[in-house]
Amino acid sequence: MVHGILIAGLLLVLISSELTMRGAVGVARQFDVPPLFMGILVVAVLTVMPELFVTVRAATMGRPELALGGLIGSNILNLLFVMGLGALIHPMVSPPKVVFRDGGALLLACLGLIGCALAGEVSRVAGAVMVAAFIAYVAVIFITDWRRSQEHSVPLARAVFRSEGEIPSTIGSLFLMILGFILLALGAHLSVLGAIHLATELGWSETTIGLIVIAAGLSSPKLFLTLWAAVRGHTTIAVGQLLGAVAFSLTLVLGLTALIWPMPFPPALAARDVYILAGIGLILMPLLAMRWRLSRPRGILLILAYGCYLAFLLWQQGLPLPWSFSSVS
Repeated sequence: MVHGILIAGLLLVLISSELTMRGAVGVARQFDVPPLFMGILVVAVLTVMPELFVTVRAATMGRPELALGGLIGSNILNLLFVMGLGALIHPMVSPPKVVFRDGGALLLACLGLIGCALAGEVSRVAGAVMVAAFIAYVAVIFITDWRRSQEHSVPLARAVFRSEGEIPSTIGSLFLMILGFILLALGAHLSVLGAIHLATELGWSETTIGLIVIAAGLSSPKLFLTLWAAVRGHTTIAVGQLLGAVAFSLTLVLGLTALIWPMPFPPALAARDVYILAGIGLILMPLLAMRWRLSRPRGILLILAYGCYLAFLLWQQGLPLPWSFSSVS
């Protein structure tokens, strides 16, 4: 029963995020929204809606471990496993503008997260600063991508990539968007409820459940989008999408959550995982800057790094690892 609730919630998050995206893109196309605006304000923002709904729901239920654990864990998974898997399928082009602008925004967002960890809480003041940082980041994207061609603008390419295919009617698009938001809210509630019961059943901390289980559910839409882009050779979109999604989630998602419901920063996350996330961002920048592409060997390195991180989390919960059996025997 517990597993069913959790799985149903995470599946609803995945399905509803796609419905919401399709509906919003359809509405934007019906009203001839310029591709740059669609790429940033529709596609990019809606990409982090699963994180927003789940994080807000967990915070309002008094579960900061699940809220922040899921948010931090999903970003670690995106930067290591999702990006590494995309590079393994097809080497991912990472133009200098994407690395410096979006990667720089990611690092600054990580610094803000570390500041909240040191303060011991994510306050409303911190939330307002994060939302202001998000607005500044969006302004920089508009300025740097204004009048650029699709090939040289990740938001433009992202908008074209997501809006390919038949244009649904306005009513149909609105229906998909509204239905997506309703299912997203339901999926967020079921995901948090199922995660709480799963932690009790397994005897694990809610922080670990957030870092592993909730994170996997939140990252699933980006995983499918990255794989789709990599298979079709749209690797610049994939890199910019992942870097921008992390920056958006640490500014817009966490900022809005803090404005709605301030929460304490769990000590376990403050002592370790925020620095792991920042360290990953710091190491990833030179990897992307090497010949301005993420090669397959470096993609494998990222996947192995996530495997080590996952093994460490499981070991902390007392789960025997394969090498533990060999050492005992």
